Amino acid sequence: MLTSDWFFEDDMPLATAFKIKRSLYSIQSKYQKIDVLESVKMGNILLLDNKVMVTEKDEFYYHETITHTALSIHPNPVKVLVIGGGDGGTIREVLKYKTINQIDLVEIDEEVINVSKKFFPDVAKELNNSKVKIKVNDAIEFIKSTPEATYDAILCDSTDPEGFAVGLISKDFYKDIGNSLKDKGIFICQSGSVLIQEKEFETALENLRTSFKYVDAIVSTIPSYPGALWSFLIASNSPFDKKVKNIPAGQTKYWSQELQEKLFIKPNWLQEKYFSLSLKT
Repeated sequence: MLTSDWFFEDDMPLATAFKIKRSLYSIQSKYQKIDVLESVKMGNILLLDNKVMVTEKDEFYYHETITHTALSIHPNPVKVLVIGGGDGGTIREVLKYKTINQIDLVEIDEEVINVSKKFFPDVAKELNNSKVKIKVNDAIEFIKSTPEATYDAILCDSTDPEGFAVGLISKDFYKDIGNSLKDKGIFICQSGSVLIQEKEFETALENLRTSFKYVDAIVSTIPSYPGALWSFLIASNSPFDKKVKNIPAGQTKYWSQELQEKLFIKPNWLQEKYFSLSLKT
C-alpha cells in the first residue's frame, strides 16, 4: 500500500515500511501487478502484487543465501535450474561457480525479466550470459516434462505460494523436482517467514519429506522482508554434508565459508518442533 511518501507491505500480521521518493514504473502483467519504487535509503524496490521482492540495498542477503548454501556443498555443479528468479540475482550468484556450464531459468512472467533489466541492472547483469537459457514458462509444467536426472541443483526462487504459484509447494511438484535431479542433486527453495508464515512453511516441509530422504532448513536474515527472519528448505535424496566443497569465485557480501554451517543452526523452537526427531542428515 502506497500512502503519501511511504510504502507499507501490510498484507500480513507484521508490516514493513519504506520511505519513498517516487514511483518509477507500474504495470499489470498477465500474472501479477509489477511496481518499481525509488526509495530514500534502500534504492529501487521491486514489488510483485504489492509484496517486496528486491531492494537494491539488501538483495544480496537473499540471493547469496539461496545460492551458496546449496551450491557450495555440491562437489561439482554443472547444470542448474532456477525457478522464478526473473530479477536475475540468483543467476548472478550461480555464475560465480566455475564448474557451471548451463543454467536454465524458468520464469512464468517475462515482464519481471524486462523490468529487472531496466531498473535493477546490477542484479540482472548476467541474464544475457551465454550460459543462461531463459524459458518463459510455467515451472510446474516445465518440470513435469523434464527428463530424469537432468540437473545437479534446482533453486526455487519463487514468490509466496499463492495464486499461480500455489503449486510450487505441492507433493506432485516436489516429486517431479526429485526425478529431475541427478544422483547427489540438491534442491533449495525459499520457504517464507518462520514467524508469520508458519502454515506455509509446515506444508512445504511436510510435502518435501514425501519426495526426499533428507530435508533440512536454513534460517537467514533478509532485512527488507516482513519479520526479517527468513527460511529456506534444502533437500536431497543423498546425504548432504554441510561443509563447503566448492568456493564461489568473486565477491560475496553476506555469505562466507565461516557462515555456511551456522546458517543451518535453527532457533530452539524450530528445531524442536520440526527437526528434533525427523532430521536425517
